[in-house]
Amino acid sequence: MIPNHPDFFYMVFACAKIGLTYIPFNTNLKGPNLDLLLELSDPRALLVDNEFISVISESFTRQGYHNLEYIFTRSTQEKLKLPDDIKEIPFEFVSSNTQTTPPNVPGAGPEDVLAISYTSGTTGVPKGVLLTDRMLRACAKGAAIANEAGPGEVMLMWESFCHIGGVQMICVCLMYSSIMALLPKFSASQFWDQARHYKATRIHYLGSVLPILLKQPPRPNDKDHCVKIAWGAGATVQFWEEFANRFGVEIHEAYGMTECSSLTTVCLDGTVGSIGKPLPYFEVRIMRDDGTEASPGEIGEIQVKAKQDGLILKGYFRNEVATKKCLLPDGWFATGDLAYMDTEGHLFFKGRSKDSLRISGENVSAWEVERIINDHPAVEECAIVGVPGELGGDDMKVFIKLKPGHEGIASKEIADWCVPRMAKFQIPRYYTFINSFEKTVSQRIKKNNLSRSTQDSWDRTR
Repeated sequence: MIPNHPDFFYMVFACAKIGLTYIPFNTNLKGPNLDLLLELSDPRALLVDNEFISVISESFTRQGYHNLEYIFTRSTQEKLKLPDDIKEIPFEFVSSNTQTTPPNVPGAGPEDVLAISYTSGTTGVPKGVLLTDRMLRACAKGAAIANEAGPGEVMLMWESFCHIGGVQMICVCLMYSSIMALLPKFSASQFWDQARHYKATRIHYLGSVLPILLKQPPRPNDKDHCVKIAWGAGATVQFWEEFANRFGVEIHEAYGMTECSSLTTVCLDGTVGSIGKPLPYFEVRIMRDDGTEASPGEIGEIQVKAKQDGLILKGYFRNEVATKKCLLPDGWFATGDLAYMDTEGHLFFKGRSKDSLRISGENVSAWEVERIINDHPAVEECAIVGVPGELGGDDMKVFIKLKPGHEGIASKEIADWCVPRMAKFQIPRYYTFINSFEKTVSQRIKKNNLSRSTQDSWDRTR
């Protein structure tokens, strides 16, 4: 549990060399969420930065130490109150002790589990994806195709290494002789100045990063930089074209999951709005609920199959139920995400099936509704959740964060704005304004933490 720092790299390499499995923790975790991850992962050793000593200590106080044997503390003089059978060792002592001879062990093989990466938990209890050495190399291969990595290309890296999007970039830079400009965190106000300072040629985006950058005041030097390609996931048609035109970069939209070696498809031909076509080592199909393959243009679940063994997860850590649910008997992986494929094989993402609601007998994608409400000139961000309907099924509740200066807008104005822009059954019933959203490190809203109560909401039907 350390911030973006080269020490993270050393830890990854050390674990691979001596055959240990590492588990990157989200450094934003605290309280019950941290308790849960410690319980699920059941670590034998922890590497903790001084910044997070207090939250780790509080978690141990609440739930005990489980099977912990070692704590390596980084950049701290603070001593933890530990049971006698747990050893505390300063990380600086280990990293500076050049006289220590590494154990003579074979290290990680291609199919060994090198890391356990926990999903962000936006749709349920976090699941630990078992990542092999082979999968991590495939993660890097996909990222390199998406961002056209090569010798001397400078990758501006802001994403936390607790996310697969961060870890894979270590491998990209090693395998393709690219350079990493390592940032401590994402900053919208400093982003382009940082890109200019490091002469970055590639930038990465996820979630709401593109619209956040677009909301920054226009500057005369918006195109004065070395960035050629912005690659990632979550670029809507509107933001895709606006971002590309304003900043003069090429958008490479991709799609993938940690479970399938990070990236599955990438759009390299400029088809705006598309997540592209499958990478050479994957097959993708779109399936109906009845188990038959969807026709071109028909929305269904994205399913993925590797053309060679070892590129799909072995399973979720100590979670056989979740493993069996996503790994189908015919060898395909069920993503739980929705898309359609056009006649030329381009895929178009349509949201998560787990984020799909049943309203008045119709299936409604929360993602579809959110993107329309986000276009309202007063809305900065929104999130849709399902609440129990009075007549069964679901009703929609929308949480809205307004842009500065628009605090006086009424819920009815948002609802009225939706009427000409979406079907009646797509218009949310309940409206709640919120000051900020709790997010994952990849800037996705944690919907599980949003209240399903309607007592705090304006009801459109009243």
